[in-house]
Amino acid sequence: MSRIKIPDAGGATMIGADVGEFIQPCFPMSETELKDLFKNMPNYKFRDDDVMLLTFPKTGTNWLYEILHMILNRSSEYTEDTKMDTMMESRLVADIDTVKSPRIMNIHYPYEYLPIKGLQEKQIKTILCLRNPKDSAVSYYNHMISIKLYEYDGKWCNWLPTCMDGKLEYGKYTDYLKGFETAIKQGVGFPLHVMYFEDLKSNGLEELDKLLKFLKIDLDTELRKDIIHKCRFDQMVNKNWDATNFMFHEAKEFTTKGFMRKGSVGNWKTWFTVAQNEAFDKQWNSEMEGYSMFKFKYAL
Repeated sequence: MSRIKIPDAGGATMIGADVGEFIQPCFPMSETELKDLFKNMPNYKFRDDDVMLLTFPKTGTNWLYEILHMILNRSSEYTEDTKMDTMMESRLVADIDTVKSPRIMNIHYPYEYLPIKGLQEKQIKTILCLRNPKDSAVSYYNHMISIKLYEYDGKWCNWLPTCMDGKLEYGKYTDYLKGFETAIKQGVGFPLHVMYFEDLKSNGLEELDKLLKFLKIDLDTELRKDIIHKCRFDQMVNKNWDATNFMFHEAKEFTTKGFMRKGSVGNWKTWFTVAQNEAFDKQWNSEMEGYSMFKFKYAL
C-alpha cells in the first residue's frame, strides 16, 4: 500500500492510497495503519445495535447519516458528529470503538471487501443508498478539486474520462453496482434496504416512512415532518459543521469550499457536453449489459 499520484487525461494529478485491490483516499494515518485496516476489514466486529450505511462516493452519505442519526436518537437536532467518526476505511478500530451507541457505520468499499461475516452474524440492518451516475460524477469532481487532501486542480474534461475508466478511488461505479446486484440475487444474508438519492429528494416523507419500517422504528407525524425539513439541502447547508474541521475535527484548511455544494438532481446537464454525454451513455450501457436491478432518474 502506498501514497500515489493519479494522472488525469490532461496530466494533472490527484493523491490517493493504493490498498492493493483498489485506490482509496489517502486518509491521515500511517501506511501500516492503512494496510492493517484494509487487511482486517473482513473480520470487523459489530455491536448488536449498529446500523450500516453503504454508499459509493458522492451518492448521499452525509445526507443519510444525518437522517439516520435523527431517527436513531428520536430527535430532529443535528448531530455534532460526522460520518468520518464511523467511516470504516478512514478510522482505526480503536477510535471507532469510542463512539457511543447506536453507531451509524459507513463505508464506500465494493461489496466483496465488506465485513460480510459480521453483518450476517449480527444481522446488522444495512442501507444501500444509490444516486444516478452523472450527478454523482459531477459531485465527485467538485469534491476532488475542493478537498485539499487530493492536491488536484485539473479540468472536468480531463477528469471525466479518468473516472469512467475506473482509475480513481474505489474503482468503477458500474463494478460497484454489478457486485451488489449479484450479491442481492444470491442473497446477502443480512437485512438490506435500497434507497435512491433522487427519490429521497422528491418524496422525502414517503422514503423516510419506508426507512422507518425497515428499521422497525415508530416516530410521530410531527417529528417525521421535522426530520425531513431539517434534512433539506437548504437547511443542512447551514448546519454548523464547518468543513475546515470536517476531517477528524482537526485537519485545518481541509477544503477550499463548503463541504455541501448543490445536492440537486439534473445538475449534470450543465457540465456534460453532448459528446461527453453520448460517450458516457455508450460506455455505461455496455458495462451494465445484463444488469438491470438498479433504475436511475436523471431529472425530476
